[in-house]
Amino acid sequence: MSDQTDILNGTGFDAPAFAERLYADFPEGLRTNMVMSIDGSVSFRGRVGPLSSPADRALFHALRALSDVVLVGAATARVEKYGPPTLSDELTELRSRNRWPGASDIPRLAIVTLTCTLPERSLDVPPEHRPIVITSAQADTSAVRGRAEIIALGDDGIDLTAAIAGLRARGLRRINCEGGPSLLDKLSEADLVDEFCVTLAPQVTAEGNPVTDPAAAVRSPLDTPRRFRLKHAVPHGDDVFLRYVR
Repeated sequence: MSDQTDILNGTGFDAPAFAERLYADFPEGLRTNMVMSIDGSVSFRGRVGPLSSPADRALFHALRALSDVVLVGAATARVEKYGPPTLSDELTELRSRNRWPGASDIPRLAIVTLTCTLPERSLDVPPEHRPIVITSAQADTSAVRGRAEIIALGDDGIDLTAAIAGLRARGLRRINCEGGPSLLDKLSEADLVDEFCVTLAPQVTAEGNPVTDPAAAVRSPLDTPRRFRLKHAVPHGDDVFLRYVR
């Protein structure tokens, strides 16, 4: 605990050291990373930024450095203007120290979309940084053809189970999902999530959600709630960093 306290209480939040000590043991699987208000919202007026603190954002980038691929829904990618992941020198060193067989220099970007409408920043890139587009077999992929690697699976929608298997078949076995809420719900419905990393933010949004507004709740397809084990709960300032694993 003393080492952990030193990382948190020094002159600044040392996100690479914090991530290396508490998150680098990420096994092959699907990790989600999100921030949540204390009244249960994962965004404010459609954006995550208002909920996130500097420490949360620093950890967000550090967890990217520990992954093979960053997975995100198209709506979040458009709102947050996603481009290919980049790593600072510090995070490049973090990745190098914790390098695993088959790891690339930087993580790939994979975007889940039915419409194949993506932010231009994610497509206007050199070939080696082209994103992976995950869509349905019935989708019109003409807008991204030749500008992205395409995984098209599922006739009535996107077959996420097969798509995640497709990522793993490409050697992308450490998957870091950054949302948004709809994608997280679909992954949870398919029982594909192995680890939840949550920053509990000291804010209230007063936006309707299933935690505070029963009318907003949707009937779950799961027969029972899935139980996870608390790996850690670490306060920093007024934030709390939570990690739950299967």
